[in-house]
Amino acid sequence: MAVRISRPLLLPYKGRMFSAVAQPEPRLTADEKEPRAYIKKLSNGMLVGTIESQSPLSRLAVVVNAGSRYESGDNLGVAHVLRHATKLRTENLSNLGITRSTQQLGADLTCQGTREHLFYKGVVTRNCAAKVVEILRELTTKQTFKDWELEEIQADPNGLKLDLSVLKTRPDIRVIELLHAAGFRDTLGRSLYAPEFMIGKYTHDQLLHYVKTYFSSGHELEQLASEFEPYSSIGVPQTNATFYGGEIRENTGGPLSYVAFAYGGPSVGQFSKDSLALEVLKQVLGVGPHVKYSTGTVASNLGKLVASVTSSPFAISSIGASYSDAGLLGLSLVAPNSEIDKVVRTAVSSLRSVLTSGVSDQDVQKAKTKLKSEIAMLFLEHPDNLLSWLGEQTLNSDHILTPQEVYRLVDPITTGDINSAAKKLATSKPALAVTGNTNNVPYLDRLVS
Repeated sequence: MAVRISRPLLLPYKGRMFSAVAQPEPRLTADEKEPRAYIKKLSNGMLVGTIESQSPLSRLAVVVNAGSRYESGDNLGVAHVLRHATKLRTENLSNLGITRSTQQLGADLTCQGTREHLFYKGVVTRNCAAKVVEILRELTTKQTFKDWELEEIQADPNGLKLDLSVLKTRPDIRVIELLHAAGFRDTLGRSLYAPEFMIGKYTHDQLLHYVKTYFSSGHELEQLASEFEPYSSIGVPQTNATFYGGEIRENTGGPLSYVAFAYGGPSVGQFSKDSLALEVLKQVLGVGPHVKYSTGTVASNLGKLVASVTSSPFAISSIGASYSDAGLLGLSLVAPNSEIDKVVRTAVSSLRSVLTSGVSDQDVQKAKTKLKSEIAMLFLEHPDNLLSWLGEQTLNSDHILTPQEVYRLVDPITTGDINSAAKKLATSKPALAVTGNTNNVPYLDRLVS
């Protein structure tokens, strides 16, 4: 017979014996911990892309196929104006209302542009995401573009005019703009910046026609969905970009010469084998210095070769760009005008030699490791870049690749794949762009003859 005093002592343990021990939390594998990305098409034709990053902040974006490549000769720079038009009133919100609502939510709204896309982005805490979506809806589907407001933003010294003033002080950016113009002419050759002669000439009808043409269900997506009602599509065909090659020289004087040289490359193609192979090749050539004020000659193959022919300061880096239907790969450099002739000839000769002769297995292994590191820094450490990347993939494909999935696509790339892609690249016509002091820069036909 049980002793009575023992019963109260046993009560706390009731139902908590060996059979009721808590199960340990199952450990997730590396694959299960990866963020999952999804694409969904809504009934109104909009595409919705989502990715869970486990962040306390929600990052939302409305992405539109309305970058500078869609401009015509009559509305050059309209995409640049739209980037500054986010502070203008809409059908239901005044410019003050947009500002105050954003401040009260503790949100951050921006508009960014590339040659292919416009990104209307919002960052806010998760519990306020729905309210930011409503503001983004107003900014992208309810524009009014009042004439007096357009006059104000075009006359504002801290808006379009400031962008153009900054561009004049950045020849390293200007030379890339000229390279696209030389290589692609129109489409992807359209500048990200409005020309000075157009400032003050943009009108209500011009901007409204552009947004109604390209802010339609076939051109627009929204990440972390809502009840968007995009403009009805009017079926404007897209002109495919072609890399023609060519030369543009813009002499602005000074002691330095800025040069960019490139061949036409493949499109991004959901990270096709050729596009990934050329990304690895770019790392083989050398992607600029990663240490501030460093010349980058230690880790850059191009830098080592140029350093052997000049003792003057210089900077050189391989460059590359992949778009939905075209791309380019080459180099960009700056050097004193007195040394620029031999610097350019050595750099271009080295690039052409790599493209035709190929690279070694050892260089490829190092380059693949560098590429993975660059992907990690670009996307995993900068959520804003990841958001842009998600938007571009959602518009251009039916599947979203996470950075971890791209890692696994890099590993199978072989030396043979890279050499094959390089030889294809070498068969295209090259493009050359020069700004700064152009006096001693050799012409394109003398570089590739």
